[in-house]
Formats: sequence, C-alpha cells, structure tokens
Amino acid sequence: MLSKVHHVGIVVRDADAALGFYRDALGLPVSVDRVIDDQGVRGVLLPVGDAEIELLEPVREGTGVARFLESRGEGLHHVCLESDDCAADLRAAAAAGVQLIDETPRPGLAGMIGFLHPKSNHGVLIEYATPDAAPHVGPSADALARRIDHVGIVVADIAAAAAAYARHFGFALDPALGGRVEALGIENAFMSAGNAHLEFIRPLGDEGPVAAFAAERGEGAFLLSLAVADAEAAVAALRETGARAGAPNGGVAFVSPRSSFGVNLQLIERP
Repeated sequence: MLSKVHHVGIVVRDADAALGFYRDALGLPVSVDRVIDDQGVRGVLLPVGDAEIELLEPVREGTGVARFLESRGEGLHHVCLESDDCAADLRAAAAAGVQLIDETPRPGLAGMIGFLHPKSNHGVLIEYATPDAAPHVGPSADALARRIDHVGIVVADIAAAAAAYARHFGFALDPALGGRVEALGIENAFMSAGNAHLEFIRPLGDEGPVAAFAAERGEGAFLLSLAVADAEAAVAALRETGARAGAPNGGVAFVSPRSSFGVNLQLIERP
C-alpha cells in the first residue's frame, strides 16, 4: 500500500556543491550519503519534515542518471512514494496496465525500490520504496524548509492526469484547492498524497514558464514547493548565503534555478 511521498529526487553534477545549498543554506541535515555502485550514482538523502530530498550525482557514464544529466541538465528527476510492500505494489501497478521499469524490487538508497515508466504517469518518473529498518537522521527543527508542500506536474489534461494517478496510486483530488489562476496563465488541481500534494498544472496560453516547459518538454515534474514558517525571513536568510531568491508575494517566493541546481523551487509560507 502506498502512503505518502518518501522523497523527491534531484540530479546534480556535484553533490558536494549542491549540499552547499540544500544542507548549508536550507539547513537540511544529511541522513544518508553513499555511492550505489550498481547504479553508478552517489546518493544523498536530506530529511525535510516527514519526507526527504535526494541528491543524485552520477559517478560513471552510461547510467540513467548520467544520461538524464547530459540531455536535460540538473533538476527534478523523480518522485518516490513510500510503500509497505514494494513487490506487491509493483505487481498491482502492472495489473493496472502501468508500464514498469523494474518488475521486481532491488536495493536502493531508500530501501527496496522499483521504478514505473514516466510514459504511464504523464511524464513523471515514479519510484516506489519500502524503507529499511536502519536508523536515519531526523529532520532539523532549525531548518528553513519545514516540509515538502507539493510537487508541481505540468500536464496536457488535468482530468486525465488526475484519473490516472487516482487509478495507479489510490490518491484523491483535494476539492478545496485548485482552479484558474489568470495572473499566472494556468489552471491547476491538487491531489493529496498523504504528507504532501501533487499539483497538476495546465497552461492556459503560450506565455509564461509553464507554457515554456510544456512546449520544450511536454508533460513532467516541473516544480518543488517547500513549506517555510516565514517567507520573508527565509528569503533574507538565503540571500545572506549568496542564493538568489525573489521577494515574497502573498507568502510565496521563488529561488533561482541557478541557486537550487536546476530546480524550479518555490517557498510557501505555512504557519
């Protein structure tokens, strides 16, 4: 059974450099940092609330992460959902007609893992993970980022995407959220994924960052939103570290992808 977002994966060229932002500027502690030889990656897990951010640095050529970096550059790579039985959930996904990358679980940084093909999930690479019992470092009470608020996904058809995610993962739309946002040139809908939301975003026209993403890449993971206690204070603290962040507007601020290693990173104020 799937219960929540376990982590969001980010591909970076240099994990040590990326830690300068995610660990040192945002204040997230490091829970795991090791090389997974058979995958050819160095993975770093940083707890944020009851989820994690995973930094992935390729350590050899020819791997999936290395190819992603070569073709798309740094940025959002996958969304991992926590499963109490990865093998059973992979079988259930296959029975529902989902195209799998892994038919059986394999060891990974987050425990026993398996990946679903992005073609089945509107351009998003989805991972299932059943965490191992090894003790991990918990989140820091002093971190600027308190939890993952939502992951934004650009889609061509919100109703079709929501139906697919409900069928594949058992999640439901949140009727209290979403609608047309004319100022941003989008419409959106939010689906509860346990500890965070998935935001489906459709551009209303040809202008703006969402429309540009859709034109260049089609559907896929577009944005990571982190909850902060005070958006103005968070922006000020980030700027003191040299990170580039825009002024908050209505409790929402954006960090330059140049500072967040290719990620469209949103900070949203949550009491």
